[in-house]
Amino acid sequence: MGKNMVHIRILLFLVFIALCCHAISDDANNMGEHIQALMGYLADNDMFNGAVLVANKGEILYQKAFGFANLENKEKLKLHSVFCIGSVAKQFTAMAIMILKERKQLAYEDKLAQFFPQIENSEMITLRQLLTHTSGLKRGIDFPELKVNGGWRDGITNQDVFDGMTKHKVFDFMPGEKYSYSNYGYILLAMVVEKVSGLSFPEFMKRFVFDPLKMKNSFAIDKNASQATPRAIGYDIFNEKNDFNIFTNGPGGIFSTVEDLFRWDQGLYTEKLVSQETLNDAFASGLLNNGKPSRTLSDSTWGYGFGWLLRKNDSENIVWHDGGFNGFSAVFYRELNKKICIVILCNKGQMGANAPVYAVHEALLKILKGESCELPKIPILIKMHDMIEKKGLKKSLATYHALKNKKANNYDFSVNQLNNLGYFYLGKKNFVDAIAIFKLNTEIYPANANTFDSLGEAYMKNGQDDLAIINYEKSLVLNPKNKNAEDMLKKLHGLSANE
Repeated sequence: MGKNMVHIRILLFLVFIALCCHAISDDANNMGEHIQALMGYLADNDMFNGAVLVANKGEILYQKAFGFANLENKEKLKLHSVFCIGSVAKQFTAMAIMILKERKQLAYEDKLAQFFPQIENSEMITLRQLLTHTSGLKRGIDFPELKVNGGWRDGITNQDVFDGMTKHKVFDFMPGEKYSYSNYGYILLAMVVEKVSGLSFPEFMKRFVFDPLKMKNSFAIDKNASQATPRAIGYDIFNEKNDFNIFTNGPGGIFSTVEDLFRWDQGLYTEKLVSQETLNDAFASGLLNNGKPSRTLSDSTWGYGFGWLLRKNDSENIVWHDGGFNGFSAVFYRELNKKICIVILCNKGQMGANAPVYAVHEALLKILKGESCELPKIPILIKMHDMIEKKGLKKSLATYHALKNKKANNYDFSVNQLNNLGYFYLGKKNFVDAIAIFKLNTEIYPANANTFDSLGEAYMKNGQDDLAIINYEKSLVLNPKNKNAEDMLKKLHGLSANE
C-alpha cells in the first residue's frame, strides 16, 4: 500500500474515533463514511477479509468487498463473490418446508415417521420440532466413520449422515422436552423436502427460492454443482487453505453473495415465496410440550423460530442467524420494524466466538444506532504469526513485548491469542516455536491453568516428559478440576486414566 493510501486510512481512522465519541447523524452519506472508516481500519490490519452490505428501509447505505477470494493467485473479492454461508442456510431450508406446507404437501405437525421411520423416535418427532430444535436430536455431525484427523471426511453427503443416524445413538432427550440446537434435524428436513417434492434439494432451492428472487449467484451444494465463478476460497486466520469440503444440505451447504442475501431480505417483505401469514410462523418462538417457549427471551438469550434467532419487544423486532464452516463465517441480520439489513460474509479466519464477523456486526450496529463505540483491538496472534514467518521467532517475541509495553490498548493480548498461535505451530509439529509461545503465555498469565496445560502438551508431544509432568502438575494446582491434566499425568507416569 502506498504512503498516500496509508495517510488516508489514518485520517479516516482519526475521523472515526472522533465521531464515535458523539452521536452519529442519521444522514445516509455520513453513515456510509463512518462504516468505510471502520471497514478500512479492519481490512488494513488484516482483521477482515470478506464482503459487507448494510441497508436501511430498502436502500443500500454501504456495500464493499475487501481482500482476496483466492490468496494463491491474488484474485480479489468482489460484491458478487460467492461465499459459504454456514448455518445461515437453515432459514432457507425452513423456507422450503414452508413452501411445501403452503402447497398442502405436508404439515408442520406431520411425524417424521411418515417420511423416515428408520430414525429412532421418529413416530414422536414432528417437522415443527425439527425446525425449532426441540426434537431431542444431538447437535451432530460426529460419527467416527465420517471423521478424519479431527475433521469431516471430504465429500460426505446427507445420505452418509442419515446412514450414521440409523447406526448410532443420536438422541439426548425425548422430543419436545427442551431446546437443543441440532444439525441432524436440518439434514432430515432437507431430505423431507426431496422426498415430498421429488426434486433434489439444490434443484428445489433454485426453482422455488433463488430464481423467483433473482438470486442468480446463489446455489445449494451437491456433488454435481458447477463451481460458481468467482467463488471465494476458505482460509484460516493464518492464511492456510481451509475450504468447503462436504456436500451436506439443510444445516448448511448454501453459497451466496451479499447482493443476493439483500435480495432475500427484500423478498421476505413480499409474498413472492409464501404469504406473510405463513412467514410469521418462522418468526415465532418454538414451544415445548408444556406450552412454554423453547427459549426464554432475555438480554442475553434469543428465541428460535424456523431457522431464525429472534427477539421482539416494544423497541425492536429482530430476526437473524450466524454461521460458519471451516474458513467461512457469516452474519445475516434483519431488524424488521426499521427494515435494517446487515450482511457480513468472511472467508478467512473463522474461530468460533472470535470470528471477525462478530466484531464487525457489533460495530456496525453501534454506528447505525448512533451509539459511541470502540474499534476492535488488533489480534496480536496475527502480528506474531506474520513476524515469525518473515523474521523468525526471536524478533517476533521482541515485537510482542514492545507492543505490549507501548500499544497495549491497540492490540488484543488476551490469553487465547498466544494459546491459539501456539496450537497452530503445534499442529505443524514445529515444537520449538510452539513451546516458546506457550511458555510466554505462562509468563504473561501465571495464574491461568490452561496455559500450563498447553505447555505440558507441547512438551509431551516433543518427547520431553519431565517438563510435561512439571507443567501439567502446575496446571492441576491452579485448577484441581482439570481432568485433562490429571489424565495426562497418569499417562506420563504409566498409569491408566481409570487408576
